Amino acid sequence: MSPTDVSALIKKFSPLLDENSEVFRELAIFFGEGSKIDVHHGDLSKFLGRKRLYRVIRLKGESYKDCVYQLIDDHPESMEALGMLRYYKAPAGPVRWEDVEAAEIAMGKELTVNAYGWMPDAWTLFESSDARAPQADDDSKTHQMVAILAFDYGD
Repeated sequence: MSPTDVSALIKKFSPLLDENSEVFRELAIFFGEGSKIDVHHGDLSKFLGRKRLYRVIRLKGESYKDCVYQLIDDHPESMEALGMLRYYKAPAGPVRWEDVEAAEIAMGKELTVNAYGWMPDAWTLFESSDARAPQADDDSKTHQMVAILAFDYGD
């Protein structure tokens, strides 16, 4: 889906969400082009429900699994979320799918569906923008995860 189409969908489901906000930008990345795993655009309407607050958490580590444990250990508020969309960003070089699978297995072991019940709970992966290009602050060797969380706004 083109960036224009994604932006239009975000505006349709959440007309008050600021286009210049971090949440809007990250949703546009998550549902935009270039991911290695197709995402379901129905998750966008579920995520942008009524009376929601949003938060973006950026994590870096030596592995994707390290990022998952940082999320669990350092951000316990994520357990209170209604929905979570997350994407992994691969370091330079080929994607090691077994590392992504290990991270998602760790997520499942640490958090049972009954404990968190995120709806939606979706993830995808993006390769490094250019494996040959030099990267600033050694990001070429760093695994990254961006989690977009939806919380209940209440009354």
